[in-house]
Amino acid sequence: MLGIAKLPKTGLPGAIQLSCAAIIAAFLALGLFVLFLAGGIADRVRLEAENQLVTNELDRQIQLLARDQSQISYWDDSVVAIADRIDPDFVREEIAGWLWEDFGIETTLVVSDDGRPRVVVERDSVLEPRQGVAFVAAAEDLVAAARRNYLKRRRATDGGYFVPGNPLRKSSQLFVSDIRPVDGRMGFVVAQAIIPDEEALLPDGAPQVLLTFKPVSPELLQTMGKTLGLSDFRILPQAEAHPDLASMQVGKGATGYPVVAEWQSAAPSNAIWSLSAIPVLALLALVAGALVFVARRSSAALHALETSEKQNRFLALHDALTGLPNRLQFDRALEDTISMGRYDRCAILCIDLDRFKAVNDTFGHHAGDAVIKTVANRIAETVGEAGIAARIGGDEFIVLLNDGLDKDTVLWCCDQLIQSVCEPVHFEGGTADVGASIGVAWWPDDALTAKAVIRSADEALYLAKKLGRGRACCAGVPGRSEGGAPNRHRAA
Repeated sequence: MLGIAKLPKTGLPGAIQLSCAAIIAAFLALGLFVLFLAGGIADRVRLEAENQLVTNELDRQIQLLARDQSQISYWDDSVVAIADRIDPDFVREEIAGWLWEDFGIETTLVVSDDGRPRVVVERDSVLEPRQGVAFVAAAEDLVAAARRNYLKRRRATDGGYFVPGNPLRKSSQLFVSDIRPVDGRMGFVVAQAIIPDEEALLPDGAPQVLLTFKPVSPELLQTMGKTLGLSDFRILPQAEAHPDLASMQVGKGATGYPVVAEWQSAAPSNAIWSLSAIPVLALLALVAGALVFVARRSSAALHALETSEKQNRFLALHDALTGLPNRLQFDRALEDTISMGRYDRCAILCIDLDRFKAVNDTFGHHAGDAVIKTVANRIAETVGEAGIAARIGGDEFIVLLNDGLDKDTVLWCCDQLIQSVCEPVHFEGGTADVGASIGVAWWPDDALTAKAVIRSADEALYLAKKLGRGRACCAGVPGRSEGGAPNRHRAA
């Protein structure tokens, strides 16, 4: 006992201090480990989410280009117009006068079965075929792949060949695509064999291929970056990519040099370390509080990403002004009805507003938007559960009816639609009176494909307008003109 009493009094406090220091060091080391681990996981989760968002957006852009160029590559008239001799009126009116103006397709080529350009269109100008040789060489692999797809899927019939199914569906996809530089310009490239959509047939041998190019402009990159919530978003050759930015391969490239998308990743780990700089020298409770705060911030960021993706999916299938389904959603619904066999019949109603231009001219575009939204609500309420109503243009609507398809019921629905549209529309600053004209066609009674039945309804709409507007006309009625109306919104 006396020996123990003689121990230095400073030994135990020193040991306690050393023990506390060791405990604090251990907690600090554990805190640093947790911060490293949390930061790494947050970075990986965020990067995976960003990669998926970029993939979805680029797939959407390619699908839009494939759908738009199929207006030419999947059409009987195209097969006939380029069969032996090129129809210059068709090239000028349907390609040069349409694809650039309506869809922003900057370059369009028709490539012959031997690989030579037969038609070259730059924006709305028709060029000499020789001016497309370099472009075809830059996309030679895509042209070859498009030919292989056609030869693999074609079917023989009396007098020639055809390709069954919709070439845009993944189960029967015919087009091939890539993101690559062409003539020094980065863009989306789609190649597809030119095939009939109804009655025309193709001869034996390699097909002619439609090659289209839509540039990745600075404006498009800015829009995509804003949509994705990513800063410094770019698409460029891999050799030019910045090593400190997040990137992923998005294109094979024609010459073996991959194309990547790059952007400034949010890197949640930076926020984690920034917020935890002070707690590193504090007690465990403060460190734990900082981690809780970081977890909440990370959860909020991921929730914001999920909300943004849901909004992007909604906007891709709905009209921004009215909230109605847009043309893409309508085309999918019609294709499901026809190709999936969900219903035996359906009716298509093409609706065009009468006297709407006078509203914009008199009251301005804000009043016009108010009228469009009111009319859209009335059309949707009138159609109800009987089908789907979509807005496809400025004052153009289209309806797919799957219920009550006998002629009397459909025409009664048309009368209700016209009556509801004709009701005065009140808005701030005035009242507008508009009307509606409707064209009606039935599948499969009037046509066998989605594009053809819409065309029949559109021609009936033209007849309704010709007969005095404010009425409904059915496809195939006596007195209908053979040529019909010019069709500027074909189905994909």
